[in-house]
Amino acid sequence: MRVALYVRVSTQEQAREGYSIGEQIERLQKYADAMGWIVFKVYTDAGFTGANTDRPALKDLIKDVKNGKVEKVVVYKLDRLSRSQLDTLYLIEKVFLANNTDFVSMNENFDTSTPFGRAMIGILAVFAQLEREQIKERMTMGKDARAKEGKWKGGKCPIGYKYVDGELVVDEFTAMQVKELFKVFTEGMPLRTIERVFNEKGYKNQYGKSWSPRQMRRTLDTKIYIGLIKHKDTWIQGTHEPIIDEETFELAGKVLHERQRVFAESGVKGGIANQSTYLGGLLHCTHCGGRYSKYRTGSSQSKIYCNYGCYSRHKKVKNMIKDPNCKNKSYRVEELDNIIIDEIKKLAIDPSYIYEIKTHHQQTDEIIQKTNIIQEKIADLENQISRFLDLYGKGRFTFEQLDKQIIPLEEQKNKLNEELESLADEETESMSEDEAIEIIESFEEALERGNFDEIRGIITSLINHIDIDNDDITIYWNFM
Repeated sequence: MRVALYVRVSTQEQAREGYSIGEQIERLQKYADAMGWIVFKVYTDAGFTGANTDRPALKDLIKDVKNGKVEKVVVYKLDRLSRSQLDTLYLIEKVFLANNTDFVSMNENFDTSTPFGRAMIGILAVFAQLEREQIKERMTMGKDARAKEGKWKGGKCPIGYKYVDGELVVDEFTAMQVKELFKVFTEGMPLRTIERVFNEKGYKNQYGKSWSPRQMRRTLDTKIYIGLIKHKDTWIQGTHEPIIDEETFELAGKVLHERQRVFAESGVKGGIANQSTYLGGLLHCTHCGGRYSKYRTGSSQSKIYCNYGCYSRHKKVKNMIKDPNCKNKSYRVEELDNIIIDEIKKLAIDPSYIYEIKTHHQQTDEIIQKTNIIQEKIADLENQISRFLDLYGKGRFTFEQLDKQIIPLEEQKNKLNEELESLADEETESMSEDEAIEIIESFEEALERGNFDEIRGIITSLINHIDIDNDDITIYWNFM
């Protein structure tokens, strides 16, 4: 049986509890030998907290488990894997067991291959749910308290501001861009033209991302820029400095909504607001590259049905036809709406599903492919370095010989990490997992209220677009 040993310790734990990385490895190795297991690899996170899963060796372990290289994961104590019951349960159920890999904690005698170990998973699930509810309650209370005081409640900082000592503070360079956006938009410049002009000027937000029409619409419709903070369903006076005056903001809102009305009447995508369907403007045809829109079938003598169909097929707007011979499938509006709404409900029931989507979503983007190749090479270099360190520890190398072997590997790894950073700058802007969870948690309540604009707004916040290929429906989420 191929076994992975995972060890972790922070500097404080080593000093306080008296068991080092070396001691953990020694005890686990003896345990594996006694059980007749073959140690495939030792994964070591030295100096990393167990409060989250953002650890390099743990990420390597997860990758190897998913690639079928490991049959059993062994730790010295359960809290070596994680100090969060929620993260522990996720790793055991969704990563290890889902990939036919058992989990053993030597100290607690926890083994998922035994009936007792499987029963313990249920107990762990109860505490994980309790932890989830407590975290959610603390976050909600903290955010509500800050919002009542007119302070930014957290999350991704709005363009034009930076977060300093718990307050929104104007960021001069990006605030200049926000002011220019409002100015040229109210003067009549289209969003696509503004996008081109801003890109030519080299304008980027504080996250290093270029402006997009979607980001511009969100900015033009956000009252944060006139000094307000949203608390539940109302906007209250904030403690931060406004960037835009109210007159300019109201004028921009009128221009934005008028353009959306004109676009909606002409059959062209109208943006987030002013749509008559939940999915309008989000649906793409993979057959001809066209868009889907709502159209009606039936007559006054019989029942009239509302459908989603490709412009090229129903031919309601001539200038939107890409291929008059397109035969991609049409859907009843209610049918497709329910399919998408059910997917969002899955996220609301189990927010960890967001991580699964991000992990298993197959992306063919050239940048992603290049990133994966570089990450694999970095992992290979780290394995080489680890092997040389093991040999040095066994007395096979002098320190000078070790340096000679490791320095070139470290230099190459550093250069590759720099390349990864440059590739990250090229990726498109995406919603964070925390932002997505916050929006998803409000979805069930929005459905109960039945407010069309609110439901539509949540859907378009979460989803970038949806590809239709007959019966195959692919959702491209904004948190990818």
